[in-house]
Amino acid sequence: MKVLMVSRWLWEERRRNGEKPGFFGELAQAIAAKGIDLTILSQANDAGPVPEPRPVDGLNLHVFSREGRATALSPLDKILKLWSGYRKAATDAAVIRRFAQQHGPFDAVVAQCEEPDGLACALASLAGQFPPLVTCVHDLRYDFCGENVRFTRRSSLSFVFRNSVRVVANSAPTATWLQREYAVPENKIGQCRIHLTTPFLNLAATDSTNLEPGRPRILFLGALNRKKAPDVFLRAAILLVPDLPGATFVLVGPETSEDRPFHATLLELVSHRLLSPRLESLGRLEPSAVIDQIRRARVVVCPSRIETFSRTTIEALALGRPVIVTKTTGAAHWVESTGCGSVVPPNDDRALAHAIRDWTSRENIPDASPTITSELTAARAAEDWIREVTTAIHAS
Repeated sequence: MKVLMVSRWLWEERRRNGEKPGFFGELAQAIAAKGIDLTILSQANDAGPVPEPRPVDGLNLHVFSREGRATALSPLDKILKLWSGYRKAATDAAVIRRFAQQHGPFDAVVAQCEEPDGLACALASLAGQFPPLVTCVHDLRYDFCGENVRFTRRSSLSFVFRNSVRVVANSAPTATWLQREYAVPENKIGQCRIHLTTPFLNLAATDSTNLEPGRPRILFLGALNRKKAPDVFLRAAILLVPDLPGATFVLVGPETSEDRPFHATLLELVSHRLLSPRLESLGRLEPSAVIDQIRRARVVVCPSRIETFSRTTIEALALGRPVIVTKTTGAAHWVESTGCGSVVPPNDDRALAHAIRDWTSRENIPDASPTITSELTAARAAEDWIREVTTAIHAS
């Protein structure tokens, strides 16, 4: 089976990881290791407009430039951005078409992007003159009206999904949203698991940090934005302060949005007279420090209002810590299946406080690490990926 993978992030991800393969790179290596004839076309800032071979990590990788892809700045910004988007997709489509003609024929083409973006639109525009398209959905885009979620990019994403033979979700909730929000037929949707990366597994293999008896640390892990819901965590913490006199509540994560009303809410909560003496706000930490914080925690809390998956959830489970997540988080399945944590409704600080109180008081905690580290590997993710691509080829 000969497959062309078109990726927005694979090369840039490798550069950011100190010339080591990242999430997409490890998946591509695992796919190639299973005997798939895999060719990768990826965008890169340091290449020219004509794809250049960059064989690294044992991969047949070609990169082309992202020149001219910056957002236009002008009083007519919205109109120009729309026009620019069409122009970029058309340019990308021409590059991909020529590349496929020179290096094909291919049995299938896969849009392997962090989110379906301009490259996926470019591939979708080639439907009918191209091998079957498989679109892998690792994230969707949405914004908030208060606490209500509104999915965005409906027009472009619906176009991509409509012209894909197979749409591959990273979790069951993502599959549900694809059906409900973008009208993707159920029989067209597949699923591919997320995997833990080698750098994380290597760091996790180091000696564990002992828990502090009698002084439980309750850890919020995630960016301080409306999506990750640190405000719900803080409200739950305020409810818990009288019941857990020895507990420390810890925020780990950077501020990643310009949502001023939300930031004002967070400031009010962290300044609460009961909570502030018991709260640690650590901001963004290096991966090794995050692992140390997870190991020091009695329970890890990831109360996202919505999330297609949650890598922090499975990392905490892999380190043997119970995790409390919401029903609208893709990784909730792994919390439920391992029994190491609780799944609560989103935006419910009382339910969250109840779950934290429960897990803080338990003496015997199930160990999810053997299951997580064996099931969520790049090799297992590659098996899912190959199954979905094979299904698309047979369906076309």
